[in-house]
Amino acid sequence: MTVILSGKDFAGVPTIVNQIADALAGHKPYSMVRIGDGENIVMAQEKVLSLEWISSHVGWSHSAGYCGAALPNLELRDRMVKAVKQADMVGVFAGDDLTQRIFSAYDIKPRSICYAFDNLYMPMYKPFVELIRRYPPLLVGNPAERFAAYLHAKLGIIVPGTVAINGYNELDTCIKQMAAIPHEWSLVSAGCNALVIADTMAYEYGKVSIDFGHAPDNVMAPDYVDYWLAVD
Repeated sequence: MTVILSGKDFAGVPTIVNQIADALAGHKPYSMVRIGDGENIVMAQEKVLSLEWISSHVGWSHSAGYCGAALPNLELRDRMVKAVKQADMVGVFAGDDLTQRIFSAYDIKPRSICYAFDNLYMPMYKPFVELIRRYPPLLVGNPAERFAAYLHAKLGIIVPGTVAINGYNELDTCIKQMAAIPHEWSLVSAGCNALVIADTMAYEYGKVSIDFGHAPDNVMAPDYVDYWLAVD
């Protein structure tokens, strides 16, 4: 297992971007997923944490608003576990107790791990932005249309398309829509559903698919005027 837990200096980002670039150049499948608080809770259902405990202690568990899924949802749990096991890169918070318990419970041994917020640092790394220019990505999730317009306005990029998803009930429809759009890779902002999307697009459709999280929101936020470093 390769470990590039980079933390605040985002030293792991170049390695991740190089892997993405190599996969795109070689037309090879590649998936990157991340495990944050929401992903931990979904995967912990009835394996590490009881549904009763989750219902009592996790305020968002009955709503899809926080991470794209309302609980209980054991089907999503199992699909996410499969996605983490198959992923080329898994973003985690180093030393997180619940993540470690989940990995132990499911015998998860990631191929490579990085800092869970490296996806947010990618737009701050110019080679990643150059990669977007060279290979315009399919954009997926609630911010997809706004982000597509932003990329066109700032970088002159025309993406292959955008696909919206508002919850787990739309997951399989989203994947079918993505598969119908010719593209080489995708940036996915869809909460816990992003793990399943990235896994399916990589290992059923041979694509590169990245769990991009809140990165589009950060890029477009007026508070982050220096975030998108490749803008002239």
